[in-house]
Amino acid sequence: MAPLGPGDPGHRDPRGPAPGDRLHLHGPPGAESGAGADGPGRDLVRGPPGRRVRGRGDGGSRGGPRPPGAPVSLPPPDSGGSSGSPDSLPPDSSPVDEAAVGRSLAGLRHLGAGPGKRLALQVHPDRHGVAAVLAAARTGATISLLHPRWTRAETSRVLASFQPHVYVPATDDMAPTDVGLDTRLVPVAMVSRQVRDVPATRQDTEGLRARWVLWSSGTTGRARGLVLDDAALEASGRAVARRMGLGPGDRWLATLSPAHVGGLALIFRSRWPGSQVVPLSRFEAGEVNRQMDQGAVTHLSLVPTQLLRLLEDRQDAPFPETVKGILVGGAPTPPALLRRALDAGAPVALTWGMTELGSQVATAEPARVRARPGGVGPPLPGVEVRIDQARGPVLGEGIPSGELLVRGPTLATGTWVGPGQTPVPLPLEDGWFRTGDVGRLDARGELTITGRIADRIITGGVNVEPAEVEAALLELPWVREAAVVGMPDPEWGQRVVAVVAPLGAGGAEGTARAPGLGELREALADRLQPAKRPRELVVVRALPRRPNGKVDREALRQLAGG
Repeated sequence: MAPLGPGDPGHRDPRGPAPGDRLHLHGPPGAESGAGADGPGRDLVRGPPGRRVRGRGDGGSRGGPRPPGAPVSLPPPDSGGSSGSPDSLPPDSSPVDEAAVGRSLAGLRHLGAGPGKRLALQVHPDRHGVAAVLAAARTGATISLLHPRWTRAETSRVLASFQPHVYVPATDDMAPTDVGLDTRLVPVAMVSRQVRDVPATRQDTEGLRARWVLWSSGTTGRARGLVLDDAALEASGRAVARRMGLGPGDRWLATLSPAHVGGLALIFRSRWPGSQVVPLSRFEAGEVNRQMDQGAVTHLSLVPTQLLRLLEDRQDAPFPETVKGILVGGAPTPPALLRRALDAGAPVALTWGMTELGSQVATAEPARVRARPGGVGPPLPGVEVRIDQARGPVLGEGIPSGELLVRGPTLATGTWVGPGQTPVPLPLEDGWFRTGDVGRLDARGELTITGRIADRIITGGVNVEPAEVEAALLELPWVREAAVVGMPDPEWGQRVVAVVAPLGAGGAEGTARAPGLGELREALADRLQPAKRPRELVVVRALPRRPNGKVDREALRQLAGG
């Protein structure tokens, strides 16, 4: 199964539109420019404490070129026993243990990471990356997490704002060439090779509290950093562990990048119940299913697209009983996808949250999802939610909804401004944070998310929630993926535009078939009132997505406008 990401090379072209329909056909979204793809790498050498790690090749200048494909010259592993070498780390299918974290911690401290220092990590959730994140939490530093799939331009902008003392990328050629001269740069696989002495212990770092800076994807503009204290992540982690019933024998698969709050949270929450994190170099449905079927993991976190990939790869085979929970969030889970997962016995736990709130706000554990599919459950312990009905429409059969406001100990400190500057506090109303999401709270105190204010479409005076239209589209037998956006319209104010990937176009079994607009509207007649049915159809092979797996709505608008 191909790794998660738009534009798989095996896609087949969908059939053309029916005559007279306003229809666009698009090939797979352009390959996202990966970090390190626009410049030569550097061979790194290790310097003594206090000296920046510099590149070879041009007399010590920054970023000397090397021939394409030439291997990176790394110093040999430290002698003196396996405890000083990353080569002794277990394979990726084994949990990251305390010894690996201790080695990474000793290396980070040797490089200068500690209280009052800024540490940038740009790592995958593999064995080195997970160990580095867990170790960084014990340094007391301010830690910025960067996504490995960012372009060098995106990485450069964040590094210029953060100005790290220590920068740890996944590989040396991922780093941009304009990293500051005062920054020590060491690839993550070399961090534990920095020392030969006994790794640091938990007692060495007791009382140190880290601070975390998480950034927006940076794919459509300048990235914005949100500052989260250790206390907020700890409150979130403990609440989720309690809601999900995590214990010492549980093993959570690291399926999400730690640069996103969901990926950081799944690593972070293992610190309290004594559960373990199983690293994963790259999300591939076949590998994830193999680990589940072999009993290597008990829990995993997914976005809905990843869940779809798992089900397609399994061909809907039953899930093993050893898997206790599959946390699904980051975007609405289509009802048809949820039914398919539940029919296969997947222990789905639906969740809702955001970076400003330390990851999860509400979570419906698997038993609750089976009993009442679709809701995200009650707020986590210690978290309060209320609804501002003045900001929400009336949905369906007169059911009121409104904007969701949240307060509690998981709130972010504020927005990153720069080194030595106090973060700009989040805009709060008596401690309440406006999320911009719309939902309803039932008599049992359980939440259902119905949309987002910023995505709402007003067409001919009718409020349309994209999630409602997307759910209806995904009920159609020929639709594999669907998203809806509003576009300016001289007659209606906005028109509803559906962007659809037909079944078969994304590598699933079957033949790609693009329905015509008339056929689509007719099929939706029993599901949606006329104003909510799409007035325009764009057919693609796969929906464009951001690095975190969420649909890229700005890219959708560009497709609809093209």
